[in-house]
Order: sequence, then C-alpha cells, then structure tokens
Amino acid sequence: MHSASSLPVPASDGSYDALYGSLYADFPQAARQIGTPRFSMIKAQQNSHATTDPSVPQLVLRSLSRSGMTHNTVDCGDGVKSLSTVPGSFYVAPPNAIADWESDGKHDISLLAIPHDYVSDLLETNTGEAMSNLLDPILNTQLVDPALDHMMEQIWSASVQDSKGAALQADGLLLTMMGRLVAHADERSKTRVKVSGTKPLDPARLKRVVDYIEAHLGEVIAMPDLAQVACLSQHHFARVFRAATGMSPHAYVTQKRIEHAQTLLLTTNTPLVQVALICGFGTQAHFSTVFKKLVGVPPKRFQSERRRERSVVFG
Repeated sequence: MHSASSLPVPASDGSYDALYGSLYADFPQAARQIGTPRFSMIKAQQNSHATTDPSVPQLVLRSLSRSGMTHNTVDCGDGVKSLSTVPGSFYVAPPNAIADWESDGKHDISLLAIPHDYVSDLLETNTGEAMSNLLDPILNTQLVDPALDHMMEQIWSASVQDSKGAALQADGLLLTMMGRLVAHADERSKTRVKVSGTKPLDPARLKRVVDYIEAHLGEVIAMPDLAQVACLSQHHFARVFRAATGMSPHAYVTQKRIEHAQTLLLTTNTPLVQVALICGFGTQAHFSTVFKKLVGVPPKRFQSERRRERSVVFG
C-alpha cells in the first residue's frame, strides 16, 4: 500500500497540478492546464493507498472513472465517510480543507481544480451578494451522476488541442458542470428540508436493501420487494429511504442499473442488447434512452469515447 504520512512540499510555482503531481508521484499520471482562465486537471491510475490531500484554495472535483476498489473512505475533518467504489461517483472537495483518503484496489481518478474566486464570481447575484454558499449542501459529499463524469472526460479531451476554440469549449463544459452542481445542491437542500423530520433508514436495513438491489439488477425490482427487505410498509420505506440516500427508491435503482451498464461497456465486449438485459432493461431502446438521459450520450458513443480517451492518456 502506498502511504503519504506527511504533506508534500508545494512546488515553487504553487500550482495545483505541481502540488498534486508530487503527492501522486508513485502513480502513472498526466496533468494539464485547461480553459481560458487556466484550470488544473490531473488524471491518475492508482493502486491501494492511504494519502493526505493537502489544503488548496480551489474547489476540487474528483471523479472515479474506473474502479476495482473494495474500500474507499475520506475524512475531511468531520469524520470518516465511506464512499462508493462504482465508476461515475463524483466527490466535491471544499476549498482549504485537508482530506485523508484510504482506498483498496486499482482505480482511475480525474481531478479538476476550480479557483474559489471563479466559483464566487460565477455564483454572484446582481446585487453583489456572494452566493458561493449555494454549493454548501454538496461540499465534502459524494454525488452519483455519470453525466458529470462524462463532462470531465470531455474537458480533458478538449485540453489535448492547444487552441482558442478548444479552450472555449472547455469553458462551456465547465459552466454546464457548475450549473449541474448547483442544481444538485438545490435539490439536496430541498430534500433535507422535506425529510428533516424523518428519521433515515438505519444503516443495517439500508445495507440489506442496497445488497438486494445490486444482487437483482437484471430482474424486476418492485417497491413492495424493497419494503419487505426493509421490513417496513411501502409508504414509510419510501420516506426513510429518501431521507437516507437523497433519492427515491426508483431513481436509486435506475442509477445503479446505469452504473453497472457503464462498467460492462468499459470492461467487456458484451453486445448492447445483452447489456440492457443484464442491467434490467426490457429493451435496448429503453436502455439507450435512460442511459443518454443520465450520462449525456448514448451507450455506444460513451463506450467508444471513453476507450479512446484511455488509450490516448495512458497508452
């Protein structure tokens, strides 16, 4: 296991990519400057490790693009949190925070650092009131949104081209990502208000439900089945499940099906119609529609683009 017991010494230029390049020196990686205001981005192939990410003034978006992990945790000063090991998982690290990471298994990550001033200016009202707190509900939390992960890949691809057009394309993608992040924060804030008086599903029952879902992705998963696994009425189960996950049971199951499909598309040569059936979709057409809605592109395009991007980055 790779271990970083102390913070690395910042590079003389103080840049994010130089600092994190030193931190991840033991792993295959690539770093680029992207966009019109120059944002730093890093891709790294990691093995099991325990590292301490240093405090940086940027908002850091961390995307898990490939994963063979069995364990993934982070402690950003408020206790250890267990994170998903599924590709497409997206962690939003707040500025000026030290994070202790522990991961078991091979995985690929993408890191995009956005200066706090840029975020504050972007989220400023016409009265001059700072609104960077709009992102507070999702800071130091994890999102499961394959579309965000795909946009990260598109930004990286645009950065390969050293041109004004490519820089503007990266700017546009980043702006879209920021809009999506604010939407997530707004939805999570509303969900917190709705469920503030509802006690979340306890961890033991939640694990039983999640395990059941993952074991039956290729089958029909109905609300009565999930409620029965949790030993609760359907109405009560729906409320406490949303309180625990921030998602409805149906949305959660759909998200898990698409995550599993992404893994199959990137790690196997399974025909698309078979991927649809394995992941619990009745038809390839329905699968493609849902996949494009959540990820942003059709499954075949996702597969070809991601495989091509990997071969370009890591050979």
